[in-house]
Amino acid sequence: MRRGLVIVALAMVCGTVLGLAQPPQPRPRNPIARLLTPHGHAAPPTAVPEPAESTSDAIFDATAMGSPAVLDKGWRVGITSNQDAAQPDFDDSTWKVRDAKDAIADVPDEDRPAAPPPPPGSVDPKQEPPDPDYNDRRGPGHKRPWVWFRMHIKLAPNHGPLALLVELPVSHSTNVNIGGAESLTPDIYANGKLIQAQGAHNDHPERYQSISRMYVLDVPSSQTNLVLVVRSIYVPVGWKTYTAFFANRTFHLGALADLNEQLELWTNHSLFERLPRLVISILLVVLGLFLLALYFTQKGHTEYLWLGLHELAQAPIAFFELAGSSARLDLIRYGSYTLQMVLISAYLYFEFLISLLDLRRRWENKRKRVIIPIMRYTAPVLAVVGPSLLVVDRSTVFVIIFVVSVIASIAWIIGWLLFSFITLIAATARRNFEAGLLLLPLVLEFVGVLEPVFSSNMADWTGRNYQSPLTMMAGPIPIHFATVADFIGLLSIVVIIFFRFLRIQRDRERASSELAAARNVQELLIPQEKLDTPGFEIDSVYNPAAEVGGDFYHVEPTAEGGLLVVIGDVAGKGLKAAMNVSMVMGALRRSAERSPSKILESLNRVLAGSDGITTCQAVWFAANGEVVMANAGHLPPYLNTQEVNLPGGLPLGVLPEVSYPEVRLYLHPGDRLLLMSDGVVEARQSSGELFGFDRVHNLSNQSAFYIADAAKSFGQEDDITVLAVRRMAAAVAA
Repeated sequence: MRRGLVIVALAMVCGTVLGLAQPPQPRPRNPIARLLTPHGHAAPPTAVPEPAESTSDAIFDATAMGSPAVLDKGWRVGITSNQDAAQPDFDDSTWKVRDAKDAIADVPDEDRPAAPPPPPGSVDPKQEPPDPDYNDRRGPGHKRPWVWFRMHIKLAPNHGPLALLVELPVSHSTNVNIGGAESLTPDIYANGKLIQAQGAHNDHPERYQSISRMYVLDVPSSQTNLVLVVRSIYVPVGWKTYTAFFANRTFHLGALADLNEQLELWTNHSLFERLPRLVISILLVVLGLFLLALYFTQKGHTEYLWLGLHELAQAPIAFFELAGSSARLDLIRYGSYTLQMVLISAYLYFEFLISLLDLRRRWENKRKRVIIPIMRYTAPVLAVVGPSLLVVDRSTVFVIIFVVSVIASIAWIIGWLLFSFITLIAATARRNFEAGLLLLPLVLEFVGVLEPVFSSNMADWTGRNYQSPLTMMAGPIPIHFATVADFIGLLSIVVIIFFRFLRIQRDRERASSELAAARNVQELLIPQEKLDTPGFEIDSVYNPAAEVGGDFYHVEPTAEGGLLVVIGDVAGKGLKAAMNVSMVMGALRRSAERSPSKILESLNRVLAGSDGITTCQAVWFAANGEVVMANAGHLPPYLNTQEVNLPGGLPLGVLPEVSYPEVRLYLHPGDRLLLMSDGVVEARQSSGELFGFDRVHNLSNQSAFYIADAAKSFGQEDDITVLAVRRMAAAVAA
């Protein structure tokens, strides 16, 4: 997986890609060297000593060599804007002869005026005089200088069809190059004729990643003299310096069939180089789909959703690399697609960390909570970088948009890096096992992303090939450190998912057992059979919600022909609510009180100091029709179809000493008192509409079953309890 600094690295790619769209202008020598040298002259090169010139005519004899032959000796190197240097009869006898080494010595620039002679006695006669400043050019036509590599080759008679293979190291073709010398596609001339490269997009190879290419030379079999000319843009210093031209190129001359076999072998090696990344991408797709499936089975865990999308966003990057590094996708599109997917995956990882570490809840009352909305509201700028890169060459407006979006994205990425590392380190310090597992691959990927950037440019800086010590070989397949970091990241996620699944499964089993225990307690406390209540008809319905709630009611006939009814709702869900209900019911059954206010005061003392509150309503029905009621924050009852005006009263358990006033009324034979829990009025449709008091009032003359069923069908969210007490006529009661 590519997180963290890969985003910054690819942002650098975007700028380089723009530079590759047009040939670069001449650049000055090292400005530090200019400051250290008087009179604006650069110090002479000392990194590579100038080899002795060949005493021969510098003709490469290929008559006795097999096919293919490596052209590594006798290159004549010159710097000039004279286009006649491509012709076979051009006089290059004064040019320096260089062998194809990792770094060659500087050669004179023919278009520059000679340096003025130093004052007598000011320079050691044994020391070579310094070169003039590269910015001090006055020669005509020097607006676009070229460096030329010419070789005179003697061919065997009747040599047959010839071809030239310019081979690049495999490692340089599998990553987009951010400025190495091999990123400049040279022009090839054979006996003065420009030769077009073979392969994909050979008409504009400069727009694509450099790859090994074949050049079929139009040299008749009877012709034994070949002047091979290679022309490249002259860059005196920096990543594209001409002195490192041969560091990452090997020129092979031979029969077309032989070179085709060698090119096919190079292609196979390139595929082996890419194979680990492709395997990682396939694993990312599998892991991403698994995480999405896990989210849909556990929708409360949004970290699975964000992480799954994050993995899926990273998966196409390796395939973009495959298309880009094989010159199937131009550099602009390659950079745009890759950069955009990386930026998207960075934002998805940000959301994943928020969900995984539950930062919204943890930071709710802290100042740093503003970090989350700031990062979210500024994230849309990330979606502008990729599309603006595709159209940046169409208008100055698009250039401005691209530059602004890149600057804003870099600022966002810096904040993202700080956020990711700091939150993971802080969570690890709190002994968060999952955060520690995520922090390790993030640190490794930090190193893994720097490795190819560092290695691919070391040859240009040091003048010699560089093999990273962090790269291992598994047969023909190189395993880079970034691949190891990716695999460790995948393994860490698998381990996190495994342990989270075990923990969630244990939590579910515990919750299931608690739910079963709560239902058992509730079934024991709620009357299951119809009680014998002389003089009164009881109609009751209890519909439990999906979660066990805290509804309860108690019906107790008395010896003098009266009836005590207590109904209430304990705050909370599950086993805790059921245990609070059992405490209330136990207190009711032990109490000999018949006064509603005294009953509520007694229950309040029992529940004082407990966690949560309880609404309750106590009603005493006398045999003669008198009714005494007291209320502790419960819904008012309905007498026939009229709501009874009751004082609200504090719920039970809020304060230790509370008095509850009583209200008295009279029930005539046939009158009905309707009691219910708040689960009726709080029933809610999917649109958010509540069942409400108006519907309760309209249905107050219906049976308890009808009212409860109407609320349940409307959208039950809590326990629904409906209890109706009707006073019977004296003859019926007898």
